Amino acid sequence: MKKNNKIYFVEWQDAHSNSGWFSKVDLERFIKRDRCICQEVGWILHEDKDEIIMASRKIKWKDDFSDCEYGMLQKIPKEWIMKKKIYKTDGK
Repeated sequence: MKKNNKIYFVEWQDAHSNSGWFSKVDLERFIKRDRCICQEVGWILHEDKDEIIMASRKIKWKDDFSDCEYGMLQKIPKEWIMKKKIYKTDGK
């Protein structure tokens, strides 16, 4: 796991779906619908050539963050990412 105290802002285009039956008009509306753009702020825990794994929550059990847990994990394919920038450093 990547040890990183930087907090990132990441924006990516995500896949999305809809269930149910579609008339021709409904289908045309779905086709013309805007892309699904997601945004997240959090810690990048893992990064390789194919993907990043982020967490938007962190629990610290000790003041020095030597024992912490992460929540709200998100695995994002790199080819979907539109923006990735350091938001801030959490100071620990």
